[in-house]
Amino acid sequence: MSIPFYFAMEENEASPSAGGRCAQLGFGFQEDGSLRLPRRLLSGAAAVVDDHLLPSTPPEPAVLDRLAETCGNGCFLDFERPINEVGAAIAVGLHQRLNGNMTVPPALHGLCPDAAVQVQGPFCNHWERFMQNVQAQYGYHWVLEVIPWDKSIQLTYMETQEGCLHAAVCHYRVKDSLVHFFDTEETITQKLAVAEKYGCQAGIVLLREYTKNAQFV
Repeated sequence: MSIPFYFAMEENEASPSAGGRCAQLGFGFQEDGSLRLPRRLLSGAAAVVDDHLLPSTPPEPAVLDRLAETCGNGCFLDFERPINEVGAAIAVGLHQRLNGNMTVPPALHGLCPDAAVQVQGPFCNHWERFMQNVQAQYGYHWVLEVIPWDKSIQLTYMETQEGCLHAAVCHYRVKDSLVHFFDTEETITQKLAVAEKYGCQAGIVLLREYTKNAQFV
């Protein structure tokens, strides 16, 4: 895998032992329009800017200037709220200041066409087909938000008690009529390799999601 893989992490979390780059959480705004920044900036880390809190009016240009200064290693715009005037102004303002060196959620792609689109990897039964659909939408200008699979479904029949589903690129284990579908470091690497084949420029995963299962440590 040649594309960069970012671990999104808090300032007090240990750096991942599995390699990859860091994307630091904790960038955003206060309700009064001031910046919300981590107490300590991680060297060389991209910034993850969230919308946990948003002001009632768009931030002042000087505030956006300061935020853009902290995003010199790249910016992942992690906006989850429905897009409103304030969120749109922040996205467009950062996009202009960073010359497109950022990612945006699909809902903001129309406002920031030069930014890479951050696509979530869903639970699905055919990973490559999903990647083909993403490339049809975004070409070679998107990144993959990896969400390690951890899902149980009640099924009446599986050929073996455990194994790997090659089309879905995941492992499974059967216990008490429940089939648990899960990722490992190996399957995540395989998913990223397929994503790269279809235009993905980078991957990002929450470090705590990646390491909460012992199979990733």
